[in-house]
Amino acid sequence: MTGPQGERAVPVLYLDMDGTVRKGKDELGRFVNGPEDVEVFPEAITKMRQWKQGGGRIAAVSNQGGVALGIVTFEKVAAAMAETQRQCGDLFDLISFCCHHPHAQDPANAQCWCRKPSAGAVAEAAHGLRGKHPDEFYPPYMGLFVGDRPEDEQCARSAGLDFEWAPGWRAS
Repeated sequence: MTGPQGERAVPVLYLDMDGTVRKGKDELGRFVNGPEDVEVFPEAITKMRQWKQGGGRIAAVSNQGGVALGIVTFEKVAAAMAETQRQCGDLFDLISFCCHHPHAQDPANAQCWCRKPSAGAVAEAAHGLRGKHPDEFYPPYMGLFVGDRPEDEQCARSAGLDFEWAPGWRAS
């Protein structure tokens, strides 16, 4: 399928990070606050490789509100994302994360359009992919969002994407 400018339609796998690709608070008993905390699910890597072999792109869409709350620095979150990319064999085409949180003291960090369950995170990821690959477009009907929280499912539905729960996706 081609778009109006001759672009090629490409499927995107939108992945939550904590509890989906890498172990999160439920599995580790603590939040991922830095690269030393990153432990990727091997099954997630297998599923990501399968998606890439099918010609799709992979984008991470993650809430990292600890930055706005002063629990962790942006640099530590970015380092954890880089470590996740390394452990996943560089399978991500794009990693995006929202550093806002509704309970942040600073109003600029408390309100945003990119924190899940908003669909803004998906729109931002698709826009970022398009910037890297201007000859492609990413129709929602070809995409899949995988996550482990209700806000992930709501984000997917708001963006018009199919949704799968992380445990089932990793096990399939």
